[in-house]
Amino acid sequence: MLTGGHFGILVTGVDNLTIDNVKIDTNRDGIDIDACRNVRISNTSVNAPNDDAIVLKTSHGLGFARAVENVTITNCLVSGYDIGSLLDGTYKRTVKQAPDRDGPTGRIKIGTETEGDFRNITISNVVFDRSRGLALETVTGRTWKTLPISNITMREGFERSHLHPAGQPYAGAGRDAHRLSRRVTISNVSAYDADPRLWLHHQRHPRP
Repeated sequence: MLTGGHFGILVTGVDNLTIDNVKIDTNRDGIDIDACRNVRISNTSVNAPNDDAIVLKTSHGLGFARAVENVTITNCLVSGYDIGSLLDGTYKRTVKQAPDRDGPTGRIKIGTETEGDFRNITISNVVFDRSRGLALETVTGRTWKTLPISNITMREGFERSHLHPAGQPYAGAGRDAHRLSRRVTISNVSAYDADPRLWLHHQRHPRP
């Protein structure tokens, strides 16, 4: 899939979903999983230099809050190379900034739309190339429950998690990270050429 226009794949309120052996090279989000249950994303490569590669979210798109549950992301590559250069195998690096004027995005993100909780999310055996790595974000005080992350390789990127109020702010964002995150583990991470500003960065934003 090349330059999907909006998002490469946007799935809302779907149960029992498998995405396997897919390549996406796009100018926006690669895969958005919203309010879904029993999802497996495997053997998939997503290049998204201007936006997120794989996103889990719980928006109000169904008209009510619904948790994201039982999601596995495994044996995948996410990256921020020039658009089109993943599919043609050239892996070009001419673009230095995403539209937000920071480096290429191409990350896996949980949030920021968090109307419902995130439960039983497993991320393993993932390579992050020239991307912003992993973002765990909540804006409404919803929780992450049972989130094992393991066997991660990051090249030319960084790992970050931040909780911040936006939209309808949650007053405890930032200071209550220990309460919002339950059984979250990150293990076996190998990183090199990482941005020293943002390695394992916990960011607090002031309330608006």
